[in-house]
Amino acid sequence: MTVAVRIGVLKLADSAPVIMARQQGLFAQYGLEAEIVVSPSWANIADGLAWNRLDAAVMFAPLAMMTALGRRGPDTMLRPLGRVSRGGNTIMLRGSAPARAVWQAGLAGRQAFDVWRAALGRKPRLAVVHMYSTHLLILRRFLESIEVEMEKETDLCVMPPTDMIHALSEKTIDGCCVGPPWGTEAELLGLAFQVGGSATVLPNHIEKILVTSGKFSLAEDVVHRVSRAVEDALSFCQQPEQAENIARILALPVSEGGLTLPVGATRAILPGGGANDVITFTGGSLQLSDLDWIMKDMMALGWLEEAGRKTLTRLFGSGAAETTHA
Repeated sequence: MTVAVRIGVLKLADSAPVIMARQQGLFAQYGLEAEIVVSPSWANIADGLAWNRLDAAVMFAPLAMMTALGRRGPDTMLRPLGRVSRGGNTIMLRGSAPARAVWQAGLAGRQAFDVWRAALGRKPRLAVVHMYSTHLLILRRFLESIEVEMEKETDLCVMPPTDMIHALSEKTIDGCCVGPPWGTEAELLGLAFQVGGSATVLPNHIEKILVTSGKFSLAEDVVHRVSRAVEDALSFCQQPEQAENIARILALPVSEGGLTLPVGATRAILPGGGANDVITFTGGSLQLSDLDWIMKDMMALGWLEEAGRKTLTRLFGSGAAETTHA
């Protein structure tokens, strides 16, 4: 019997495995009728899981972890189904680059930041896609590396990744840490330049994961089928020779099964592309070693206490007995 499932995604290139699983008929192959819900923001994704409007979703681990702890509403019984992607986030600043290439840690990076800030004439306003995001953690680590205090020397705001291009062009934000392909698109449009990102701050870090809500808690066969379909699509999406086709599909309107992504920027950040921060699609079970740096940073920010860490270790760390610190 075919089972209907609702899977939430955003307009991001690392949603490709879900889009391609439908396009390639993989969901149907596993007896699933998948409705892909393209949400406007990460808050909508989290709320959809918390209130059972979504059965599963692609999301970044910090938000999944905080949602599982009930910080987004009722107990969701949310749990991970597996890994989806590594890396891909870019730190972009508006204007002309005062130094070539990415900014180096220490004094050189600090000096480049001061030159850029002086041209603004005020404290920069930087956007992240959600407060409970890998993007904020990557941005914080980058700023620490160039001796800039995020809380004191920048103003943070939250906006969906698709809104950041317009915000940069309208000068309502001065920079952002954003997922693919939007940072690369901002650079191609001449709106911003890249100073860092996943590849320079924390190479190969876990980015997106596939999670399920409590609705599937008694339907393990359905959970397994969803996981298998996405796992098959991950292998497909990691092949560089498929990148042109994937970029074309992702550029289609949502009504035609795509995500309305810009073709050039999307192709550049897919496997085999020429961007600085290329996505790596990666499957398999989530490991404690994937999450340790996230929990460490969340505890440093006061988001997480020891009791919460132990709960998350039990809920999310099924694949490893020990952790290593990033």
